[in-house]
Amino acid sequence: MIASFPTLVKTLLKQLSPCDYPVLNSRLFFEIWLTFVLDKSLASMRDLFYRLNHAGVSVDMSTFSKACKTRQDQHFCRLYVELMARLKRKNSATAQMLIPLDSTVITLTSKLFWAQKYHQVKLLNGINLTQRNPTECLIHFGQGHDALFADAVLSMIPENGIGIMDRGFAGWSLLDQMSQTKTLFVVRIKNNMKTELDHQRYRVVWFCDLESRTEFRLATNVESMTNEEVSETYRKRWQIEVLWKFLKMHLKLDQLITKNINGVSIQIYMVLIAYLILELMEIPAFYGHQLLDKLRYLQLELSRRCSIIHWSYDLLPETLV
Repeated sequence: MIASFPTLVKTLLKQLSPCDYPVLNSRLFFEIWLTFVLDKSLASMRDLFYRLNHAGVSVDMSTFSKACKTRQDQHFCRLYVELMARLKRKNSATAQMLIPLDSTVITLTSKLFWAQKYHQVKLLNGINLTQRNPTECLIHFGQGHDALFADAVLSMIPENGIGIMDRGFAGWSLLDQMSQTKTLFVVRIKNNMKTELDHQRYRVVWFCDLESRTEFRLATNVESMTNEEVSETYRKRWQIEVLWKFLKMHLKLDQLITKNINGVSIQIYMVLIAYLILELMEIPAFYGHQLLDKLRYLQLELSRRCSIIHWSYDLLPETLV
């Protein structure tokens, strides 16, 4: 039995009402999304509903689609913030934390989105390498330069953190605003950007990758680091790419199944919630300790049950359908 997954799920389900809607209540709505995201044996939501309808759970896919369009994502956002806070308490903060920030783009293929002039959705997020928790996220439909989301970027970097960003954030207005608010950063700037900078705020560090023959120029306002430490800090920006890879390969971030803005936002929040659950849950040491080991062990437990929805009947017998 998983050491903490049932406890985590039970705590979350208790915060959702089992009877606020006559057919698809908030608790069941959350359970359906959690099952789809975490169960890798499900290729589509239609597969999940076939399994539910033939295993004692009477709920229509059209009802679920309507709920995705009309229900707000406030419950999902609240649970996401709560799990982030729990992970922060689990992993203590240090005097200097590194926060890689970046955005990933998910293509929208439905013509319903195209009619609204939306061809992609952008998820702007970061990860605290010390506490292993994602930062607050920004979900933006349409195109937009990362440097334009200054307020969101500033909210993602804690007071004792250093934001590590790629060239998408290389805008002098953003860097000036971060310097004025005393927000520490290491940002790769474009090679054609002017370097007549105010050295009292930040400096430019140059270094070269001899293997790829690529020149890197990093703007930073961290004075306590040497040039070598600045370049080594920037290399850790790749961890945010590792996060995107895990979310897309294993938690179906790039398999958007709804055709409305509200449903897409809910699915993105659900993917991030599932990631936090995996970070918080514990499994027997025999099975490993990596995030992928936890997910594989969870697949083993799910194979013994029909779904997380049926599993929840053992956790909360009073659950109503």
